[in-house]
Amino acid sequence: MVLVSAPPVLLDGVRKAAARLGEVTLFTQKIYSVSPVNATLERQASAAMTTQINLTTTDVKQTRVALKVFDSVVEADGITVVLSFNISSQEEFGEYQFVVANNVMPAARRSIEIVPEGISLSTYIAFMLD
Repeated sequence: MVLVSAPPVLLDGVRKAAARLGEVTLFTQKIYSVSPVNATLERQASAAMTTQINLTTTDVKQTRVALKVFDSVVEADGITVVLSFNISSQEEFGEYQFVVANNVMPAARRSIEIVPEGISLSTYIAFMLD
């Protein structure tokens, strides 16, 4: 088996997560990485400031992942991680970049929206516009 240093690859994953204010929220993500990863949620609050929510890894399982390489699909060893986070204020709901980094650059990024659980989309939009 040959291990090659490579940045992480995000596979299948959530694009929207429903959270309750003050409660722990969990989501699962498949990742290809040959070294340990660090995961965060980041939002550009302004040109000079980035808001960051740290994610806690609550479970890691070895799994097989399918990587697209040119016109082929290659099976490889990967991990499935269960990540948790806590929304502590209403201002923390919204669009984020889910960022996964290992010791190789660049980090993998994917947009994810954190929405309040249990309210309608129209109520959420009215809340965000308020």
